Amino acid sequence: PPNMRQVRRPSPSYDSDGSNQCNSPTPPRRRHRSPVPTTNQTGSVITSRTFQKLLFLLFLIVLFDLVYVWDYFSGLDENSDGPEAGLHNLQESRRLGNLYQQFSSGLQLGKPSSTSHAYLDNFSDAEKIEALEHEVDAWRKKYEDAMVKSGENPYLPFTPIPPNQGNDDGMRKPKKSRAELESEETYGADEHIVKILHSANVEIDKELAEQLPTWDDVVSLYGDKPIIHGLEMCEPYRQAVKPEDRMTGPAGMFNTGTNLLFELLKSNCDIRAAHTKRREPRQNGMRWQVPWGKHNPPTTHRFRNVAKAWGKGIKQDDFMPVVLIKDPYSWMGSQCRHKYTTFWGHDDEHCPNLIRWKVEDHDEPSEVRVKYALQMKLYESLLDMWNHWYEEWEEQTFPHLTTRFEDLLFHGEEVTRSACECVGGVFTDNFEYVEDSAKPARGIHKGANGLVKAMLQYGDPKKRLNGFTDRDRWYASKTVDTELMRKYGYLAPP
Repeated sequence: PPNMRQVRRPSPSYDSDGSNQCNSPTPPRRRHRSPVPTTNQTGSVITSRTFQKLLFLLFLIVLFDLVYVWDYFSGLDENSDGPEAGLHNLQESRRLGNLYQQFSSGLQLGKPSSTSHAYLDNFSDAEKIEALEHEVDAWRKKYEDAMVKSGENPYLPFTPIPPNQGNDDGMRKPKKSRAELESEETYGADEHIVKILHSANVEIDKELAEQLPTWDDVVSLYGDKPIIHGLEMCEPYRQAVKPEDRMTGPAGMFNTGTNLLFELLKSNCDIRAAHTKRREPRQNGMRWQVPWGKHNPPTTHRFRNVAKAWGKGIKQDDFMPVVLIKDPYSWMGSQCRHKYTTFWGHDDEHCPNLIRWKVEDHDEPSEVRVKYALQMKLYESLLDMWNHWYEEWEEQTFPHLTTRFEDLLFHGEEVTRSACECVGGVFTDNFEYVEDSAKPARGIHKGANGLVKAMLQYGDPKKRLNGFTDRDRWYASKTVDTELMRKYGYLAPP
């Protein structure tokens, strides 16, 4: 048709072999694409075991840094040398050490374990757990027995005596038995003091005997009998809490001997029904602290806080606290030596600094800030902190005992027995006073008082007001809670 467009057909072409190219289809032209690089799976850096180990190590370092920063600001890992920091820092050190060991063992890929547990292959999961628990208990018992035979506390690190001290091999000189000590000369030391030191296996030489306080000095400060409040709550507590659920342990402000009380209870008291719970290293119901934290005020922390150390998994109303109080004048001196998470203006020459020494034209109390687990609290002064902390405990109606730090020193056996029997525990027939309990080795408690140093410090009336200015003494006489002083047998300074 005239309107149809004429299409030219290509003329056929022939190859050299005579074949017609029009009969063979022409391959379509393909769009050019840039080549996509392929991943060499066998040589990938990411899948390399070495890279994974390094990445895990980096993660662990960051994790440790976060733990350290958190502990620093929470006040539980502060570089304090006081007698309350030792066991917690030791526990933290061991916890991080165990974590490091687990990490290190995880890097030993492909290496067989040196401990064979092939006998567990045919056990059920529950039977495996039970068998391993028995094995752990057996090894723990062997470790404790070996440490006790060597005269060491199983839960404190052992350090040899420095060269040229002790015996020839540089190891710590073994302590003498009670019978051996009682047969030796005491160089005129008071018999009450001698009995206490012998219960701690402390040998008395002439130099020490000359420094020890007399029993008259002790009685003039604290009376001749221990003071324990709350014993009427023991029977209701035993009726309300099953024997296997009973627990006890210390609460108290910083520098009040809570570690010492734990050591005395742990070594001399046993709630036998608590063995089935396996909560503590010795499984005896003796705990290092109350589960909400021993230094924390009870109203704001009980049932609201779980202590990092020894707090998890504990029913808080099953716990019987033993609260420790210390003579406020001596306690303020202890705070000057070991302040913990307590912050106020002072220095070595001006402490306790109840009245700001830099302000001379009027009497201005030196404010104190204290970091507890859940709050930062402001007090008018150190003495105001002591007043409020123990006044709050006086208001508590749940079962608890309150006794004095000084009674742990001079009536340790009687106080420990009362606390033990309060929770239905069995008290030892051979009371042991752990002399080194408040100052473990390796500098954790460097500068803190053991039994002997504590006796020298707190049995001497002349040391009670060290560091107090006239203005500090005036302020203290006007501010101290006189009812607390009367109730716990503390006399006002002359």
